[in-house]
Amino acid sequence: MVFVAALAGHLGYVQADAFAAPVPLGEQVPQVQAALSPAPAMKVPPPIVATGLPVPRWVTIKASRVNVRRGPGVEHDILWTYVRAGTPVRIREEFYNWRRIEDINGTKGWVKAAMLDGRRNVMVTGRVNLPLLKEPRDDARAIAFAAPGLVAKVVSCSGRWCVISSRGYEGYVDRSRLWGVEVGESFN
Repeated sequence: MVFVAALAGHLGYVQADAFAAPVPLGEQVPQVQAALSPAPAMKVPPPIVATGLPVPRWVTIKASRVNVRRGPGVEHDILWTYVRAGTPVRIREEFYNWRRIEDINGTKGWVKAAMLDGRRNVMVTGRVNLPLLKEPRDDARAIAFAAPGLVAKVVSCSGRWCVISSRGYEGYVDRSRLWGVEVGESFN
């Protein structure tokens, strides 16, 4: 009786009275018999927005090694591994404690929410160095130059300009050269 009830529990169908008083040998136990019948088709729950925060939104990779998976769970294959903390990514979907992210190349995959940080960073795009300007004007003096691929903290954005900070330098840059901010997004 205990073995059959344990097997029924393994199938996910233990009924409340399956552990009732022992039944004499040779008698049928209907509730255990029902537990051994084929399982009904299980429905997959719909995606759940776990946080209530807007999707899509920008976050950064928290750790220096973060696995990106094919689906929301450790049973899914690892597609690649981020090895650079602070990399900006866009959350596209939420499912319990998993987030489907998109990177600068448009590649998507699932990561555990605990591996993401809500702080905002940006990545410099393009083929030439981006000047960090003292003022939000094209003819302003350059403070420094940011190489394509540089990850920087985004301080604020308004209109065409964002203020970024990296390696002790802070200046205005044209938002069109940044991955990690939406068109028209403003914040301080």
